[in-house]
Parts: sequence; C-alpha cells; structure tokens
Amino acid sequence: MLKLKIKKMKITFNVTVFFLLCLALSGCKKYDTDYKSYLANHEVTYPGLATGVTYHTGNLRAVLVWHPSPDPSIKNYLVTWNNGSDSVVVTATSHSPADSIKVSIPNLKEYVYTFTIVARDNAGNKSVGQDLNNVRVYGPVYQASLQNRAVNATRPYSYNNDGTVGLNFNKADTGNLTTTVTYTNLLGVSVQKNINPADTIMILKDYKYGTAIQYSSSYIPTADAVDMFSVKADDFPTIYAITEMDKSLFKQYNLPTDAGSAYGWEKYYLWDKSTNEPGYYSSSQVYPSWFSFDMGAAGSMGKLQIWQRTSDLFNYGNPKVFEVWGTNNPSADGSFSSWTKLATFTSRKPSGLPPGQNTQADADYAAAGEAFTFPPNSPPVRYIRFKILKTWNSQDFFHMLEITLYKQNK
Repeated sequence: MLKLKIKKMKITFNVTVFFLLCLALSGCKKYDTDYKSYLANHEVTYPGLATGVTYHTGNLRAVLVWHPSPDPSIKNYLVTWNNGSDSVVVTATSHSPADSIKVSIPNLKEYVYTFTIVARDNAGNKSVGQDLNNVRVYGPVYQASLQNRAVNATRPYSYNNDGTVGLNFNKADTGNLTTTVTYTNLLGVSVQKNINPADTIMILKDYKYGTAIQYSSSYIPTADAVDMFSVKADDFPTIYAITEMDKSLFKQYNLPTDAGSAYGWEKYYLWDKSTNEPGYYSSSQVYPSWFSFDMGAAGSMGKLQIWQRTSDLFNYGNPKVFEVWGTNNPSADGSFSSWTKLATFTSRKPSGLPPGQNTQADADYAAAGEAFTFPPNSPPVRYIRFKILKTWNSQDFFHMLEITLYKQNK
C-alpha cells in the first residue's frame, strides 16, 4: 500500500510540473511580441551619425560643418536651435565621410547657442541626434569693443631719404587681421593699402603731401571665424612737405653753458655742406652736454639728418641718444628756461653689432646721413640746441661731421 501511494504522488507531481512548464512556455510566447504594440508592428531603424561636427563663428551667424554619414539611405539633416523652435533642413548632397557639409545659420543674436543635428532617411527614420554646444555668435557688442590699431604717438610718420614716407604703427592687438590705409597719391587718386599685423611701418612712395590720410582696422574674433569686423576710420596726422633750411643763414651762437670746441673742429663745420672731416668736436667732458646755433630764420622742424665721423662709425663720440631743443628767444644765461624740447632721438645701427664692428649696410646707412623725423606740429623756432645724452661708446666727448635740418611747409 505504501509503495502504491508513493507512486501515485510521483505521477501527480510530474503532471503538475508539466502543467506549469506549459503555462511558462505559453506566457513567454505571448510576451516576446508585446513590444510590437508600441512600435506599430515594425522595427525601428536609426540612420547613421555624421562625424567631425564643428562650427565657425561669424557676424550674427554661425557656419556649421560636418562630415556626412556613409549611410546611403540618409536624405537630409534637420538642424534645430533655440530648444527646437528654429530649424533648417539640409539636403544630404554626399554620403562620403571625406566630404564636408556646410550650412550657414543667419539672423542670429549675439549669444551662445546649442545646435542639434538629426539625420533622416527616405522612410522618415531619424538618428538619435548630435548636439553642438557653446557656439558663440558675435555682433555689435563685440564690434563696439574694437579700436583701430594705435599709431606711434611719438613718431607717427617718418621722412625717408629716398623721398618716401613711412607710417608708423604700434604692435597690433590680438585678433587684428589688417589695417587699411586710404590716402591720395601724386595723381590725385584715392589709394588703399593694407598693413599686416606683423609689420609696424607702411611705406608710401606716391603720397601727395598735405592731403588727408585715414586708417581702419579689421578684426576676427577667433582664428577660424568666417566674418571680419571693421572699425570706423580714424584720421592720421597730416604729413606736410618739407624744405631744407638754408645753411647759408646758419651761424654760431655761443651761450655760457654750451660746450666748447677742440682740435680745430668748430661748430660752423656742421653746416659747411661737406661730409668730410673736419666737423665739430666738443671740448666738454661732462654729460649731458650741449651746443647751440642760429639758423637765421624760423621754421617748424620736420626732419633732421646727421653724418657721423666716418673713422668712428657707430663708435666712440658719435652721438647715440640726444635731444633737440628750439627757441626764438634764448636765455642769456644759457639755461633751458626759454627752450622747448622738440624731440628725443636715438641713433640706430642697421646690423645691431657692437661698437667697432660694422657691415657694409651700416656704412651705407651712415653715408646717406641718418634721418630723424620730428613729431607733428613742432613750433616754429629759429635757434637750435643739441643736448647729447649718450655716445656710441659712452665717451666723455662727442663729434659730428654735418647736420641738415628741414622745415615743414604748412
């Protein structure tokens, strides 16, 4: 009896297990198709993604760039911004990842944007989308912060010995792309020239003296920006023609504090129209040291040329740093009380070599007479005083062979 009861229990258990297994299989078969009710009984297809998504900022616009997806089914790309309230559709003109697709988004505000790019195929399937964040757009606020490149306030222009004029600018600010100079040439025609950020001097070979010059700088906010921002033009200081002062009117004018002469090298040799020795050799052994002379007529100084002692080019007592002062009524006591400082000049050696070492370029530069340009609007003066601050080899004497002074013709 016991064996029979045990056998019946096994049969009952097996039947129960079989029944439960059938229910489980039946349940699984039902649930593995439930998702179809959410997908309208078809599978979801996601088109391929674009690569290399980037942008270029601009003036109230942005240019988006990406490499197209190789998925041949892609028909177009939907670009959205402003939380999806604005959009543009871009046709998929290529499916080669080696190509680039560009789209300019105009009429934006000066703001930082997020753009979303979604690829779409012919069946209406969409990619998961790609965000391009922190896209900064520039506009009038940025433009208002810009200024024209600064002109060298001390020496805005230079009169060159070859008759050309140099416009002198300070170092360019970051983002400066170019500066456009507008001037009138000798034929009366308006001309425009650009100076690059790396350059500080623009040479005008055909400028008509006394005519207006204007300059306007252009900037880009980033190196890869697609738009340039220009600044309203400013006026450059007017550059007048110059005329050499008449050396036949020059004469010595000795004041109590002036340096004397030595070795027979007198001041009047400075305007004898000869660049050969002798010149002027000072007897002073104290710095600073100065000497004065009378030009015989007043003039607003424009340019100065100095010829060094050739046996000591850029060496010994040839002046390196000096001031030029002017007056129409010298103080009898030799003081500077009635004098006006017209300029401070520093002699320049083309090669930059130490004293005693010269190149042919150094010799040619000195032989032409080193040129110095006075600041604009120098007052008309008759009497000139040279104040020597430093010589090329820091000697306690100085010497020069010849000087030529030019006045502006206003």
